[in-house]
Amino acid sequence: MTPTTSGLRVDPSNAEQAKAWDGGEGAYWAAHAEHFDRTVAAYHLPFLDAAAIGTGEQVLDIGCGTGQTTRDAARRAASGGALGVDLSAEMIALARRLATAEDLGNARFEQADAQIYPFGPGQFDVAIAQNSKLWDIAAGALLVEAAGGRVTSPQGHAIFPLDVATYVDEELPTVAASAAVHGDLIRRP
Repeated sequence: MTPTTSGLRVDPSNAEQAKAWDGGEGAYWAAHAEHFDRTVAAYHLPFLDAAAIGTGEQVLDIGCGTGQTTRDAARRAASGGALGVDLSAEMIALARRLATAEDLGNARFEQADAQIYPFGPGQFDVAIAQNSKLWDIAAGALLVEAAGGRVTSPQGHAIFPLDVATYVDEELPTVAASAAVHGDLIRRP
């Protein structure tokens, strides 16, 4: 594990991402949070609907940024809770302030590297990653499963691990993807 200048411990493969997100990029995104939330507005609610968050469930939001998705997940899990993790201290600080302002006591935020965070087995019922930079669906699915979640189709069928050869010329049935990165793979209503 590699510590950053802020003391955040990250997997060595994330050292450069941590430097960027816990620096200038994170500061820029925090300063322009409303703009970035608007850019995902078209698929935000369908994404949350596909996650099928129940009222008493525990939700993990990987790469939560300034926390809009985590806060909305916490609203849906009203008697449960939501934990958002991100590499950026500045975005996490804003997420905490917004959750406090919105009186969301069941939304928590941690500056952390999801690859090495000590998630307990079965700690979460749902794991989501809407706007994180998960460039590879398999990597995203591994993070979701490592956090105790399952990657499923909207009908609840397990889809990971998947054999991409079986999906040639078809959409991959996934809800663990970022529309900004994997937009052509996400089914839209």
